[in-house]
Amino acid sequence: MTNGNSSTIRKKPFPMRGFAALAALLALAALLAGCSEKLQLYRPGALATLSGTVSFRQRILLPLTVQGEVRLLDVTDGGDGVELARVELPAPVRAPAPYRIDFDAARIDQRRNYVVEATLYEPATGGGTGRVWFRTPAPQYVLTHGNPAYRELVLEMAR
Repeated sequence: MTNGNSSTIRKKPFPMRGFAALAALLALAALLAGCSEKLQLYRPGALATLSGTVSFRQRILLPLTVQGEVRLLDVTDGGDGVELARVELPAPVRAPAPYRIDFDAARIDQRRNYVVEATLYEPATGGGTGRVWFRTPAPQYVLTHGNPAYRELVLEMAR
């Protein structure tokens, strides 16, 4: 294109091409950053963390002797599952009680199913679990197949 002064003005054929490429690169970088966090969480040899809270809906005050446990289980093959890790909630348990389970990331297989379950109980006189007060009512899936590594557990009163 020329004007009356015989100078040439060139227009860029696609002025938005540079902006679109930059936007695509930024989107790709954000996507890769998000993926790398998930991949790092389950990197072999590393510790990974499962956390959340344990609570219940009933408005009762538990005896001071009630303690609890939160367990991470592999339930892929059915049955009661295979325990991978556990954390104790020391007495007296007051809700909501935070929990954090550290576990070996190498034991997590993305093709398998994992749940977290909690139980609040009074210890038996000889040790072990005595009277169970509250427990997880249904499987609470975590870690794989799009399930989170943070889970708020709302327990139901045991019968």
